[in-house]
Order: sequence, then structure tokens, then C-alpha cells
Amino acid sequence: MTISSLTRGSPRFVATGLAAMALLAGSTTAGLAAEKTADAEKPAVNDLPKMLQESVKSGQIEVVRRFKTDVPGLSGYVLSQSGQHQIVYSENGYLIVGKIVSPEGKNLSAAYTEKYVPKPDLAKVVEQLRSADHLVQQGPDNAPMMYVFADPNCIYCHKFSEQAAPLVKAGKLQLQWAMVGFLKESSAGRAAAILTADDPARAFAKNEAGFDEDTESGGLEPAETIDADIQQVLEAHAKQMAAAGGSGTPTLVYKDAQGKWQSKVGAPGREWLKRAVIRNAQ
Repeated sequence: MTISSLTRGSPRFVATGLAAMALLAGSTTAGLAAEKTADAEKPAVNDLPKMLQESVKSGQIEVVRRFKTDVPGLSGYVLSQSGQHQIVYSENGYLIVGKIVSPEGKNLSAAYTEKYVPKPDLAKVVEQLRSADHLVQQGPDNAPMMYVFADPNCIYCHKFSEQAAPLVKAGKLQLQWAMVGFLKESSAGRAAAILTADDPARAFAKNEAGFDEDTESGGLEPAETIDADIQQVLEAHAKQMAAAGGSGTPTLVYKDAQGKWQSKVGAPGREWLKRAVIRNAQ
């Protein structure tokens, strides 16, 4: 079992959102506020539900911690695999993958994620990206910068590129694209074609200009073979994306108004981008 096997979502995601929603009556939000993080613990393997035991023993996943939920008898488990995290729940041997919503409409799962899931070390990810030489830059050096993990066949990466284009062309935003290749069979080849081009920025622009939204395919011809060093770059970017908390593409890494690195998954829209640029320009 892998984390992604617990969830079935958009193909743009490595291990994406929740497969089901469990609307559990009878829970309250009071317990969450009162519960201390110290109540969470890393359980012994033999104390785990059978399905999790088998996956941990086989080395497929790690159970980072177990915690009490607001639902009597229901335990939560934080799973980790390749830098990505997922919360699942268990009661009487059953595993539940989904969102817990209280009778008052509060998303308890979001609160559990905030409280118990380890926060990504974004400064470390940025340091790794800065030390690499296979990023694709758009926009001037002196503009506010944003790192973007992207698959060349990702339609939401394409939409983000379109949203950001006016700011990039106006010299108000610098994008550093970190290519990955996992969505389709042609993804790694297209990413390699971009990275090995004489002008990677132009190759990236050509891929976007010819993007077919109906088939969700980039417009650049994939490379027939991928050199070992480029394959290592794609794999490194995928690990860095996961370390940044990215469950899919595009994953953005940017500075907030306080100058701290933050991450965001998806195409947030032109207005969000404008606000982000204004904040970073101040």
C-alpha cells in the first residue's frame, strides 16, 4: 500500500486530496482546542491497524504519529512516504480515508493537518533549488521571485503560466520553473526536451504556446532518450516538490509579506498573483 493508493483523485497529483468525505455526527470542536499536541505519539508497529502494520513492515510507508480525534473511538494516523504526508483514521480495525466534518460544519481534518502534520522545511528546499543549474527562468533578475514545480503536460501549470504571463512580461515577476515529469508517459521526455534545449526558456514557452487543453498535452516534442543526469534532475525536483509539501503540480514556493517562505498547490489566479507581487515589492 502506498499513500497514493489510499486516495483516488486528479491525475495531476502524485498523492492528492481525499477520496471520500465522512460526515460524522456527534463530534464537537471543543476537544480539539483542549487537546495538547503531547497527546500525539508514534505508535509501536504492533499497535497499528493490520493494513498499516503490513505497509510499515514492508517499508512502503512510515506512521509518524497517532492522535485522538474528537470522535469517540476514532484514532487518527499521520502517514509519511517520500516526504509526503496523509492523515487516515481507524476504528475497530477499519481504515477511513476522508474528511471529518463536525455537525457545526467545521473541517476537523484541516485542523488535524495543521496541528499534527510536520511542516515542510521550505528554506532548505529553496537552498537546494538555488544550488541547482536546471531551472528555467522567466522574468527579470530584480523582480519578486517564485519557484514553480511543473509538469509539461499539466493543464493547471499551463493555466498558471497564462495567469502569470502579464506580470512576467511587465517585469514585475520572476518565475523559476523546476520541471518534473510524472503525469503522462510523455511528461519526462517533454521535461527533458525543455531542460536540454539550447534556450530552455524558449523551449518552455513553445511547450506552453502549443499546449493542447483537450488532451492536456504540452506542445513540445518529447525527447526520445533521457540522459541519466537529466533523469536525476527530474527525480530531485520531484523529491523537492514533496519536501515543500507539494502533492501535485503546480506547486509554488514564494515569500509572504513577512519574508517567510510559503508553499501553495494549484493555480491561484491573477488576483492572488498580483497581491503576492505587491507584497514582495514592498
